[in-house]
Amino acid sequence: IQINNKHYIFTFKTLINMAETRELQVLRCPACNAKFTNFSVYKKTVTCPACHNVITNPVAETRKEDMPERMIPFSTQESDFESALTNTLINQDYVPRDIFQAINAGNVFRAYLPMYLYEGSYQASWSCESSYRDQEVKVSSKSVSTREVKKWRPQNGNASGNFAFLCLANEGQDDLPQELRNFTYQFPYDVMMSKKFDPEMLGEDDERLITVARNADETIVWQKHGKDLVNDTAERAALNQIGNQEIRNFRASSSFNLTTKGDYMLAPFWFVYYTYNNSRYNFMMDGTGQHTSYSYPVDQEEVDFVNSKEKVKKTVKWLWLIVFLLLFVNFKVAVGYLVCWFIAKIIVNKKMNQAIQDRLQESRDARAAAASQL
Repeated sequence: IQINNKHYIFTFKTLINMAETRELQVLRCPACNAKFTNFSVYKKTVTCPACHNVITNPVAETRKEDMPERMIPFSTQESDFESALTNTLINQDYVPRDIFQAINAGNVFRAYLPMYLYEGSYQASWSCESSYRDQEVKVSSKSVSTREVKKWRPQNGNASGNFAFLCLANEGQDDLPQELRNFTYQFPYDVMMSKKFDPEMLGEDDERLITVARNADETIVWQKHGKDLVNDTAERAALNQIGNQEIRNFRASSSFNLTTKGDYMLAPFWFVYYTYNNSRYNFMMDGTGQHTSYSYPVDQEEVDFVNSKEKVKKTVKWLWLIVFLLLFVNFKVAVGYLVCWFIAKIIVNKKMNQAIQDRLQESRDARAAAASQL
């Protein structure tokens, strides 16, 4: 470039930041109307993760989606998920003995869901009244006595710390079943588990790997979920400072400094839906194996058995009232009855409790045997 008869040489470097995109395949189940999304093109037959309907020659809508910046890979295998599921349903009381006949391991799905990362620090000021024991002196004309009483004193303090969590970057009500949305809307962030996004880590060949499209603005998600999560974190920190004291009139106010707002990431989840007696239930676990959520059917026959034993215990418990009638007949008879009632109550409670434990253990053993055949 010539300026005022002098020549200048400039080097211009243009940076064009164009985010990479990929195509997502969006399909709606004709049986249950659930919408689900896959990273790869659907095959000739597809199983709906919600109702397990087999869709032949599916016609999917193609949607472009930006590549995420980071991801949290699965650190658990399908066997880990199945183990968590079986252990939970074996040890949970009142679950039907034939529950595992309703669960098909082939219906277990994996999901990488779009999340926004929020990081920052918080400060909280709190106040309350905490209890303490004190001696109260009572003076009368003849004596002076003391007694222990509970009193309250003001207490306050400050708490601070850092926060990091992921929030679901999807607000479409029909994109995810409600119980799966409730479980995945927030995910604890561990920087050690986070990796730079690599499409090869997705394992796209797995037809049971699904996702949903990102359709929510990071600011809206923060306003809807993020602020409340920070306030909850600050309140828990304040309560941890107080410890196990008995308190009342607890109040906490917090402020925060947001350093990372809405970095786009993928987080992993396992889930399975199953049907028992025409009702749908689920089991879910995050891909790192730290958190689970589930619903399950109840064996009403087993509940009725336990209630019948508890009713016997309750009936025997109130039989002591007969002692008042016997007092009008004979004091010694009344005392003798009270002693017999007390011994009988101990024996009945022990037998009823043992019957309940035997029944519940028998059910657990039956579920364990059925799970071992999966």
